[in-house]
Amino acid sequence: MTEATREAGALSSGGAPPFSPYEFLLAFRYLRARRKHGGVALIAWISFGGIALAVTGLIAVMSIMNGFRAELFNQLLGFQPHVYVDTREIPSGEIERLLVEIEAITGVKSADPVVTGQVLASSERYESVLQVLAVRPADLARMDVIRSGDDPRSLTGIQYGNLETFGEGHNGGDGIVIGTGVAQRLGVTIGDRVTFTAARAAPTVFGIRPQQKAYYVEAIVAAGVSTIDNNLAYMPLDQGQLYFNRSGVVDTIQIRLDVPEMAPQFVAPIRALAGPNALVYDYTRLDPAFFNALQFERTAMRLILSIVVAIAAMNIISGLVMLVKNKSRDIAILRTMGATQASVMRVFLIVGASIGMAGTLAGLLLGILFVTFIGPIQDFITWTTGAQVWDPNVYYLYRIPAKMDWGEVAFISVFGLAISLLVTLPPAWRAARLDPVEALRYE
Repeated sequence: MTEATREAGALSSGGAPPFSPYEFLLAFRYLRARRKHGGVALIAWISFGGIALAVTGLIAVMSIMNGFRAELFNQLLGFQPHVYVDTREIPSGEIERLLVEIEAITGVKSADPVVTGQVLASSERYESVLQVLAVRPADLARMDVIRSGDDPRSLTGIQYGNLETFGEGHNGGDGIVIGTGVAQRLGVTIGDRVTFTAARAAPTVFGIRPQQKAYYVEAIVAAGVSTIDNNLAYMPLDQGQLYFNRSGVVDTIQIRLDVPEMAPQFVAPIRALAGPNALVYDYTRLDPAFFNALQFERTAMRLILSIVVAIAAMNIISGLVMLVKNKSRDIAILRTMGATQASVMRVFLIVGASIGMAGTLAGLLLGILFVTFIGPIQDFITWTTGAQVWDPNVYYLYRIPAKMDWGEVAFISVFGLAISLLVTLPPAWRAARLDPVEALRYE
């Protein structure tokens, strides 16, 4: 009989309460015992390492996905509004009042009147169909993506030119702002002339003819989103109203919020201000399949990586099964000295839960450190491989984005501990059901 068994027998005979010190004493001695003494120290370390690495990977991958998702939304919603109000059924005299009331709502950053239209843009050599947004110059200047160009390292924002004379004319004509993709497709740069031909013909004294006008490129911007960079052009609101025959009216009010993710919650109060004739919707309604796919991808990745954590925790079962087999004689002696089935089961639950808890905590620490120092890690990989593994010209980012969601970290922690406890139950139950007579007879 081992020393631990003698101490356990003495304590159990005295009616020790659940999770008493002797149960923890036995559990930790079993964890430390080497294989030649019937222990599973090596398997315990393997189980610990597997859970730690799985939890680390889960935190790292989910944080990087959150970072990419946040950067995508920052770039996409830096130009794209968060809530739209279709004003075609609203009297033109009510627009200014509506703009003031919407901007007074807490959480609304701006409400911009916009005229939209489609044109055929042509330079001296090329042509391209563009979507034109006519906005007030001040509204364009305060967009997040435009302001991001103030950082010299930023790959978004104004790349060439400036907005200082936007709306005041340039080279004897009116100016426009185009995306980098549009500039490449038309083969133009700052100061070059671009001719717009409206999709709708305009009536004149000589009959119906296409509306044409020449504009000069004042600025070239990059949003980091191909659908914006390759298809959009901006012109001053008054010029857009004149060119698209919208004298004194606007097509939509584009609303930007402090927290874009809360856009669906602003639809109802804005609709109440706009009245029953206005169509109000948020950005998720423009392409619901895209945003649903993002959410599904996030959920699916979390599920897949959670399965990896569960697989890593399975090592605990093999270790405990071997421990129960090696310690069957000790278990039988404990039972004959008064230890209950519940007490034996708790001992092995403590063994498995200790491995799972230690592995989960180590994984959390490693995962947080990985996300915190992802920049130096990226530099180290680039230095060791001698290659640029992260091309900013492709991703519009200098660093791999990583954003830690503490709610997800809490979920990962609870899941790691729960799965470790669950996989411990079968071998612990087997140990508790061991018949002491049979165990001692065939020892």
